[in-house]
Order: sequence, then structure tokens, then C-alpha cells
Amino acid sequence: MTMHTIFPRRLRSLLFVPADSERKLDASLRAGADGLVFDLEDAVPESAKDEARRKLAVFLERHRTSMAAAVLVRVNGLSSGHILKDLATVIPHRPHAIVLPKCRSVEDVHRLCDFLAAFECALLEGKWETGIIAMATESSEGVFGLSSYRNAPMRLGALMWGVDDLAADLGAFSSHVGRDLTAPFSVARTMCLLAAAQAGIDAIDAVSTSPTDDAQIFQEAMQARRDGFTAKAAAHPVHIEPINRAFLPQEEEVRWARDVIAAFSQVGTSGVVRLGNAMIDRPHLRLAHRILCQVEGED
Repeated sequence: MTMHTIFPRRLRSLLFVPADSERKLDASLRAGADGLVFDLEDAVPESAKDEARRKLAVFLERHRTSMAAAVLVRVNGLSSGHILKDLATVIPHRPHAIVLPKCRSVEDVHRLCDFLAAFECALLEGKWETGIIAMATESSEGVFGLSSYRNAPMRLGALMWGVDDLAADLGAFSSHVGRDLTAPFSVARTMCLLAAAQAGIDAIDAVSTSPTDDAQIFQEAMQARRDGFTAKAAAHPVHIEPINRAFLPQEEEVRWARDVIAAFSQVGTSGVVRLGNAMIDRPHLRLAHRILCQVEGED
């Protein structure tokens, strides 16, 4: 299962929205993000958790059925003491997915699956299946657990890597030198991408650390798409437009993909064909189908 099967359409951008701010909740509806991640965890102080749940419930009651964006909720972690209250609040509103923070391995995903099945049975008569996105690199334990997702439950649609919590766990003063990730964070990013590919699910790039530079946001998103990430998270609405633009296949990529498919259609079952001055094979055909799937919505 991937995000494409969990959500009504392919997601490029995911905007984190603090659930304790009515102003930011309302503004999220105008952000243009493909997915909205209503945040009950890091964005909400401990003293405001109950109020954030109340505000989010009121907001979803008012807007859920008319929202064009996919609905996601980042709940508090499994050891927080809040997760059952979070799920009891949001499951009646049929979120497309729960974003699980501080995920250490697939065992945490299995535990959330059990919670979801129970709440769906009790509150929705078992007529809704909520997906899961795991934030999988927020600790060194999580990084070492990345290989465990190979046989993950079907609810798991994506792995997301993150920066700030991992930095705190490592005791790292900074995750970047200029615009480049330092070695520990580059390794975590790469391992998350590889783990998602091994599991056959999507990989989501981290929130940008640059608050206002649209050009940098666009460049980061282009690099993420180049490397194989299917989406990028954002912490501010102004990041959404450059992210969405970056994750659209470029005209030359679409032309190349159509040329590849046409070349293979002419030679039947042959494993290698010539395209201009280059020899291409089946992996290129898979990439071509993936590009056209993003443009045309079908493989």
C-alpha cells in the first residue's frame, strides 16, 4: 500500500497545522496543500492538549465533509499518555491517516493498528480504515529500526523522516552546514528513503528548516523528487506552492517517459531498446510509467 491508495489523490505537499490555533486551522483551508497534518503533538504544549483536541474536533465537525485536502492527524506518541484520547477525538471524523511520531520500528505500527481497529469498530462500525504514516527517524533507535518495515501492515502508506527530534536525540548543535545536511542527517534521510522503497511504500521528505526562502524550498523539493521522495512536508503555508510546483513532472520528463513507452511498444518483449543515442531497459520503463502516472492519474 502507498499513499496513493490511502488518499483520494496523489499527495505532493503536506502542511503541518497546530491544532491549538483556530486561526491556523481556518487558514489551512486556503493553503493549497494536498494534505493537511493537524498536529496534536510537538506544536501543542502539554498544558494545551485537551483544548487542542476540542478545537480540532469542532473544526473537523464543521469542515471535514467539504475539505478538498486529505485529512491527516499527528497524534501524540505511544508512550505519551495522550494517544488514546487523540484517537477517540479524531477517528469519528474519518481521517485518511494518522501520523505516528517517535516511531521506533514496525512494532509501533502494529500497536497503532490495533488501536485503530478497535476505535473504528467502536465508533464507525468498522466501515472506515485509517492509514498510517510513520515518522521513522526521530531517534537513533528509529533509524536502526528502519529495516523492520519490509513486511509492514497494509495500513502503513509512507515513512517520513525528520530533523529536529533526531538532532535533539543525537545532541547535535546543527543539522546543516550552509544548505547541506551534515553526515548523520544525510544518512538518516537516505536510509528512510531506502527503507520505504524496500517496503514498497512512499517516502516523505522532512519539513524545511528555511522559513521564508521560496527558492530554497523549491530547490529542496526538486532534490527530494530527484532522489525518489514522493512528497515533502511543510511548516508554513508559503512553502506549499513551490513544493507543489517542484513535484510536478517537468515537460521534458513527460516527453522522455512517452518516448520510452513508445520505444518499448515497438519491440515487444525485448528487455533493452535504443532511444536516441542511449540504451534503455526495464527499470527505465518502470520510471516512465511512474512519471506518467503522476500526470495522468493512471499507470
